[in-house]
Amino acid sequence: MTGSTFCGTPAIAAIFSAFMFASSVHAASADQIKALETRLRALEAKEEIRELFNRYAFTADTGDAKGWSEVWAEDAVYESSAVTIRGREAFFKSAADPNGTHLKDIVGKGSLHTTGPLTIRVDGSRAWAEGHTLVWVRQEQGYEIFALSYSHWDLRKTAGRWEIKRRVSRPVAPGHADLVFKAWRTVD
Repeated sequence: MTGSTFCGTPAIAAIFSAFMFASSVHAASADQIKALETRLRALEAKEEIRELFNRYAFTADTGDAKGWSEVWAEDAVYESSAVTIRGREAFFKSAADPNGTHLKDIVGKGSLHTTGPLTIRVDGSRAWAEGHTLVWVRQEQGYEIFALSYSHWDLRKTAGRWEIKRRVSRPVAPGHADLVFKAWRTVD
């Protein structure tokens, strides 16, 4: 038989072509799946980081000094134009001090911490975020802004959870944005 037999050359060529096509489709699919897995991990990390900022705000607003201090790394640093705080224990003390600004002037009056919108970039177990922060405090006739700042955060994932390693913030004022917002310029 000619042309259509399994053992004939055209049939072997067709099977070989089909095999090569299937192999290239399989390889492309594996690459596509790997790319999708990478993108999914980055999206999951960004969502975990957004939830970290929500915990930051909720624990700050409820006066949960222990919870608030735990969003910070053990060796974290917070640098603002008014204060520098170093280490998780110092974060706890600043939030728990009954005579401190946090309990007296913020939580004691009723507060709302907000962060965002944020630009977040993730690189494995490290990330950074940049955006605005706003703290509202209740007054007799409504609310007023207690703090409005530009913020940059360096984050890391340790023992399966994201934590803040470093925060730099400056109050919203002429020239301050350029002091803080630097990483976003590298975003493609």
